[in-house]
Amino acid sequence: MIRVLSYVVALALLVAGAVWLADHPGTATVQWLGWRVQTTVPVLLGALLAIAAFLTWAFHLLAGLTRMPGRWADDRRDRRRRKGYLALTDGLAAAAAGQLGAARKLADRADKLLADPVLTRYLAVQTARLAGDADAAREHFNAMLERPETAVLGLRGLLDQALAKGDAETAVDLAVRARTISPADSWLADALFTQLVKLGRLHQAQDLVADARRRGAWPAAQANHRRALVLNERAARAAADGDSRSAVTFAKQALAAEPGLTAASLHLATMQAAAGQMRRAATVLEKAWARQPMPELARAYAALAPEDPPLQRARRLEKLAAARPGDAESRLALGEASLNAKLWGQARKHLLAAAELRPSAEPYRLLARLEREEYGNQAAAQAWLDKAAAAPPGPAWQCGACGAKAASWSLSCPNCGAIDGMNWVICPSSEPLRPAAEQGSFPASTAEIAQR
Repeated sequence: MIRVLSYVVALALLVAGAVWLADHPGTATVQWLGWRVQTTVPVLLGALLAIAAFLTWAFHLLAGLTRMPGRWADDRRDRRRRKGYLALTDGLAAAAAGQLGAARKLADRADKLLADPVLTRYLAVQTARLAGDADAAREHFNAMLERPETAVLGLRGLLDQALAKGDAETAVDLAVRARTISPADSWLADALFTQLVKLGRLHQAQDLVADARRRGAWPAAQANHRRALVLNERAARAAADGDSRSAVTFAKQALAAEPGLTAASLHLATMQAAAGQMRRAATVLEKAWARQPMPELARAYAALAPEDPPLQRARRLEKLAAARPGDAESRLALGEASLNAKLWGQARKHLLAAAELRPSAEPYRLLARLEREEYGNQAAAQAWLDKAAAAPPGPAWQCGACGAKAASWSLSCPNCGAIDGMNWVICPSSEPLRPAAEQGSFPASTAEIAQR
């Protein structure tokens, strides 16, 4: 509305000015170089406006002609850049598809068109890795270290090569260098933590956990979990060295960081029992059972008083199972203890309940033993054994990286060496539960490379 009013006002002023000039034409005389021109004022103003318009047009024409070479150069540069980015994108796609010849050709084309190693170096690396030329890839990675924009990418590449070769010492050095540039990178923190634990540098691993949490590489829950893992491992080492005081201290700190770490509860209870602190050890195991019932806890609880007769041991296990009375593991522990104490009725009740809560091989095998020991009924025992053979396996520790099963928890998988890969699985399978977290990968997008 304001624009319309402004236009109307301006038009009205122009019309008024034109009318006023028409009513008062006046005369104007110009004498120059012997020439004498006499005309009216309106005509003179019109001529001046026409001359001004012509000069303006001529100035713009001259400016356009002057800028034409620069515009042509800019257009040519933009065309080369577009072709270069297209070659880079196609080259990355060819490398991902395993097309070595096409990837090499497109890498050369992108390098010529872009002339920017920050963008094209990564494609050259991928091409070298696709060709299996580790030396060429290493040269490209080392060249990346010369520029701040690509230094982290180069260090990650060298670190990846060191991990592939199993060179833990070199991997640690490279990861430390990379974290000085990118301290909040969670992949770098993961890789460094894994290698420090494998090398047994637990004190450095504990310092890394605190630093990674402070710098935002790991959330609090993940940092607490890894702190608990390191402290539990230090407790185990102290116990093996005969330093029971340090072992107890480390185990308590591990449980403070993560109360659900069963291995720390077992370490602490074992050390307390060795020191004669049976009540404290029992309390630790009971709390652990309340969080997650496991056969290891039941065995450790029974071992607190190995001299107890089977009947007394069965009564003591009732206190442990009371924390989780409806759990299949509680029923199974009570059923086995009752069977050892020859409490046939109690054993049958608990074992049948365990089989109903979680059908698996273990309660069926114990029921077969019950039939043999109570009645000597081999046919009934065989029927239970047949069910056990067809039933799924019971809960077990299973590596999330390789799928291997183990009788007890350990920080590293006994089969593949994956750190923190053992999980308590109710229905273990033969397949890996999750991919290994140690290896990581390079960023695959051109945009991410450009940002670096």
